Amino acid sequence: MVERLKMNQIPRIECIPDVTELISNMDTKLKINDDLPIDTVTTTKTLPDIINDLVPILERRIQQFHEMFDLPLLAEYWEEVLHRSIKDLGYETTWTPTRSHGIGEDLSIIGINNSRISCKSGVLNTPRGGKESVKWSGSRSTSFDTLKEKIEHLSGDHDDYYFCLAKKMPFVKRYKLLVFPSSVCKVDQLQWEESSSGKQWMGVGSFTSSIGKSMSAQLWTTLPLDSILIQKDIVIPVRIEERIKTLEDTVEKLIARIQDNEE
Repeated sequence: MVERLKMNQIPRIECIPDVTELISNMDTKLKINDDLPIDTVTTTKTLPDIINDLVPILERRIQQFHEMFDLPLLAEYWEEVLHRSIKDLGYETTWTPTRSHGIGEDLSIIGINNSRISCKSGVLNTPRGGKESVKWSGSRSTSFDTLKEKIEHLSGDHDDYYFCLAKKMPFVKRYKLLVFPSSVCKVDQLQWEESSSGKQWMGVGSFTSSIGKSMSAQLWTTLPLDSILIQKDIVIPVRIEERIKTLEDTVEKLIARIQDNEE
């Protein structure tokens, strides 16, 4: 550890203008050519290359979130946590706190090609007779009349990767971070038909999707986990007061059971 210097040991700077000039020169050297848009300055890294370094930062920020909240991290708050974690890693993103609900991209990483990210929450489940999967809600399609138009719109080039912060329900402060190319779940790959009830369209293939006919005509997708290469478990430590409350509840139930048996 660096020892603190006493006031009389601090070297005297004789020429303040020289220091100012030095800082100015450093700033000039670090400047990116102003004539170029900032997103044209790229690295050779791809988005998957930074995942291993990003996960510990995400874990720390998600733990900080749960120091205040017990509810799952969702929606725009998940977007901002991801944005801030990427900044902690030394990159800038295009994310802005506007609560936009546009289709596809929620943010992209400046300097990394093909880094348009769509942030999703998602629920982990196992469909009857199926594989362990993640299910999430997608965009609405009420502005498109026919099924063909809806599928063409939903399958457009809107993003490059999905970042799903998935969890089981009821929520137990465990997440599974799932990162995969959006090409994995393009709905134009599926075979579509009307459901037997006539209330929705169903798409079937290597994954499944549905589009309801009522209200928002929202897309729902269920993707098997074995289709996803990047999976990281994030476990939030249980606070001591939560442990105590769980223990108290267990003791109360045990006492009540004993009393019932005695009666």
